[in-house]
Amino acid sequence: MNPTAITTKTELLQLIATTRTELEAAVASVPPERREEALPSGLSVKDLLAHVAFWERYLVDRLAAAQTGRDFAALPYAVDAEVDSINALVYAQHHSQSWDVVWFDFEDVHRRLLVVLDPFTDADIFDPARSLAVIGDDQHTAFDHIYAESAEHFIEHTSEIKTWLHGADPAATRTGADLCPIVRPNSTYAGLQGLNYWGGVSAQNVGAQAICMHLLKMPPGARAKAHLHENHETVIYLISGKVAMWYGAHLEQHQIMHAGEFLYIPAGAPHLPYNPFDEEAVAVLARTDPNEQESVRLL
Repeated sequence: MNPTAITTKTELLQLIATTRTELEAAVASVPPERREEALPSGLSVKDLLAHVAFWERYLVDRLAAAQTGRDFAALPYAVDAEVDSINALVYAQHHSQSWDVVWFDFEDVHRRLLVVLDPFTDADIFDPARSLAVIGDDQHTAFDHIYAESAEHFIEHTSEIKTWLHGADPAATRTGADLCPIVRPNSTYAGLQGLNYWGGVSAQNVGAQAICMHLLKMPPGARAKAHLHENHETVIYLISGKVAMWYGAHLEQHQIMHAGEFLYIPAGAPHLPYNPFDEEAVAVLARTDPNEQESVRLL
């Protein structure tokens, strides 16, 4: 699903409902005796539900705080901590809880989200001028936050559960000419960081386990949002054109990349690529996250 295709509240709610149903179906397909079995990530299905519920609750509380004029920084969230540290704390807090307790919380917080979203208008969700009032963030729209902590999160962990449950080697189910599939980049999708990608190889279309590769085209004037990728590395090969990038802990470093060069971006490195030149830039990106909609932390 291309998030830029979502332009109304009705469409967003439908996407949330669809992806939530798919996640719940994936969970329902897990035998009860395997609910606390570790997946390759180290988390069990029960742990994943607690993880999803935490970030959905974070979204609900952030929206509610903005609507009532409360200071979000006063809420019990380590907003300045690294995401990995927060996730580790969530795991420690919920790992010993029973399935029934975790499942109740998983369902309850989702109901709360739908209640909080009910009075919102299209402008509340999509208009950047409304972002500060609606979500307490003047850099990203409410849609950016809602999509990231609901539909995108549901898609990510639905894929993780299905891949684990149905075997770690999807290629084993293919034979003959299907064993090594060719993928043509005929469709695009938008990443949360504000760039459009041409779909390539990913977990979603070929069952990739540890890599994805896509085509990126940046027209003159294109500019991403400052972001980082918490848990995966990126390598970029620039086919044509030039691009510039700010990077570093405070985006204090700057460089220009030319056609024929490779660029390595380690996990956790803040960066902001943009194209200030007159020519379109075309690049191939490879990441160690196999999911088409990579995990992105906006800065």
